[in-house]
Amino acid sequence: MKKTALIAAAFSTSLVAAAGTLAAQETIKIGGIAPLSPPGGVQTGESLRDGMVVAVEELNANGGIMGKQVELIIEDTSGVPEKGVAAFERLATSEGVVGVTGSAHSAVCSAVGPVAEKTNTVFVAGECWSDSVTAAQIDEVFRITVANSLVYSVAADWVKEAGFENIAIISENSDWGFGIIDVFTENLKDTGANVTSFTAERTVSDFTPQLLQLKRSDPQPDLIVAGFTGSNLLLMLRQAADLGIAPSSETAIFAAGADVLEPEFWDVMGDAGKYVIGNPAGLPGKPDTPLSRSFGKAYQDKFARPANAVAMEGYDGVMVLAQAIENAASTESDAIEDALRSLEWDGTRGTISFAETTDPAWKFQQWLGVPIFVIQYDEVSQTPSDAAILWPREQATTEEIFLKP
Repeated sequence: MKKTALIAAAFSTSLVAAAGTLAAQETIKIGGIAPLSPPGGVQTGESLRDGMVVAVEELNANGGIMGKQVELIIEDTSGVPEKGVAAFERLATSEGVVGVTGSAHSAVCSAVGPVAEKTNTVFVAGECWSDSVTAAQIDEVFRITVANSLVYSVAADWVKEAGFENIAIISENSDWGFGIIDVFTENLKDTGANVTSFTAERTVSDFTPQLLQLKRSDPQPDLIVAGFTGSNLLLMLRQAADLGIAPSSETAIFAAGADVLEPEFWDVMGDAGKYVIGNPAGLPGKPDTPLSRSFGKAYQDKFARPANAVAMEGYDGVMVLAQAIENAASTESDAIEDALRSLEWDGTRGTISFAETTDPAWKFQQWLGVPIFVIQYDEVSQTPSDAAILWPREQATTEEIFLKP
């Protein structure tokens, strides 16, 4: 079912702080896309959306953009490329937004890129990790989260340091999932480690056959990489724990999807979530700046849950667009694009700027300074911010390269 919402405190009216009705005033419209219904990663989509909400409320409380109030229009993609395309087209044509941010599924981001080009609408992609999103080198597309080649090369460095010898990857058969396999395999090929991989449809919810195959293998894996998103990632982690495979003293498990950062992770995993490893593209409070602190407080106050890396991306996506519009003193797409290319803006996760290189292709209009962490839960019901930081070592909060049950 189509979900189009003008988001406010009750997600039913526009976020306009000034008095008067929406129809009585001129606003600047910013579009957001996120998976807010299955089969998409709903929890991730909600965090992305809610970060956008905090940004627009903050903008409007401080006078808006160029003296005009900001209207945030959210479209639900359900994590489905076709729905994402339709949503983007509605925002760009029917709604007349000046730019769009969000997504949370690489397949959706890749699909809407050509629509951004066709409609000449700026798209600031968040929580879409496939290299293909920026490798398409579409002038209208910018990315404020990691690319597979960026994040998993860092994760592979941790794998090398940890000394894992038998790595098994179970990934969804999407650009993002295949990218996980490719980057890990390439980065570990000269280490002597044995890397095996399985793929499955992203709608699969029973991973028992693959997990039992790993349990019977000789040697058994000492690291499993779970390359799924949404509720199916959590089901895979739960089934691995129930089968006694991982996390265990013999086998660690690394969750590649962002859903491991959400409170629902603990609802599914319970005590079995302890020792699961995650890979967030940012952590609240790192860097510890006035903006990161104020955002974290505003998010907690509004939604009664702590912010995570995905929420930070939602906030940064809106704010990057707002800053570009202010710098350009224009809402024209070409002017916003030019302003983004020269932008240096201090966001919740660091100073955001966009690379102009085209070699390798995925670096085009990619923020290369995204902070990347490997974390491990060492207490039940922890937030990502409280988890042990394993990597990078200069920011590690534990002497161990990873923790064993």
